Amino acid sequence: MQNFKKKISIITDSLSIGGAERAAAKLSVELHDLGYDVSVICLRDEITYPYKGKLYNLGLDSSRLKIVKQFSKFIKFKSAYQSANAAYYIDFRIRSRFWMEFLLDVFVFDVSKMIFSIRVYNIHLHIPKFKWFYKQYDKAHAIVGPSKGIVSKMTSTFPFQNLNYIPNFYNAVKHSEMNTNPYLNTPYVLAVGRLDNSTKQFDKLIGVYSKTTLVDHKIPLIIIGEGDDRESLEETIKLFKMEGLIRLEGFKKEVDNYMKFANFLVMSSYVEGFPNSILESLAVGTPVVSFDCPSGPSELIIDGENGILVENQNFEALINAMDKMHADTTFYTHCKSRATASVEKFSAENVISKWIQLLD
Repeated sequence: MQNFKKKISIITDSLSIGGAERAAAKLSVELHDLGYDVSVICLRDEITYPYKGKLYNLGLDSSRLKIVKQFSKFIKFKSAYQSANAAYYIDFRIRSRFWMEFLLDVFVFDVSKMIFSIRVYNIHLHIPKFKWFYKQYDKAHAIVGPSKGIVSKMTSTFPFQNLNYIPNFYNAVKHSEMNTNPYLNTPYVLAVGRLDNSTKQFDKLIGVYSKTTLVDHKIPLIIIGEGDDRESLEETIKLFKMEGLIRLEGFKKEVDNYMKFANFLVMSSYVEGFPNSILESLAVGTPVVSFDCPSGPSELIIDGENGILVENQNFEALINAMDKMHADTTFYTHCKSRATASVEKFSAENVISKWIQLLD
């Protein structure tokens, strides 16, 4: 263990459910274990992912009145930021509200200490669409994109001089942790993500799955995740008469042990950033079928080697790819045997070194 004792603060909307939130939590653990003095500023009282460091939970004792709640949150944010007194602040939040971000930039942030993480290909969820913010971000210590696609999108938006590519990472999963999966003795296909049909398109995936040979062979589709579209998805499952084969399992902290024993993972997203679910699935040896959506899947999937990269939004091709992964055992075995080795460069050990270079 190295003992830097440098103060690093991680800012996140929550520590639950989402991919950015999971990445923030995992980074807090790695930096803490390396000897950094870590704090986490969390805006909402949603704490389910394991994290390490001092927690500033800004979601406690929130008012029900929106204007009071927002003003109180701003004051709490400023107090936590000052109390953390960090050398650098790594900001994973959604940052799309003009006035809130303007006030934070003017009255709270020391921009020279900020590291702004751009998590999704729709970059304006993380940087308001105004040149003033572009110039502010250009003064930051760094801007970090987890995929080459996101970095390229940022480059085409403004001539930022402080862009860095640091991908998400995975941790090795111990066999002893593989003990909470109720489907261990059942073949199944897995999908993972927030239940948000506008991006993850689980509603369309249900229709795709219903046309595959997986249905004929009674191989269920397990969907792990939680979100606002749960009720809508339950209705869609009923519409396709798939109640016995498609299961919404909700949010699971131990998603790795579902990935480990899945036949394969399927991703039907309209847009991504750098999908943790693909990375973590490949890391435990489970091949992936995914749309070649912007951005991330093409940086992880080697078509025909560790999975199938499907023409973006070609749903008929997605059906065929799922059938091939199920029926062609020689092809499946080939992809499965190469899955783990294909993502070794994204291991925690290899990726954290990039963060250390940025923080020193």
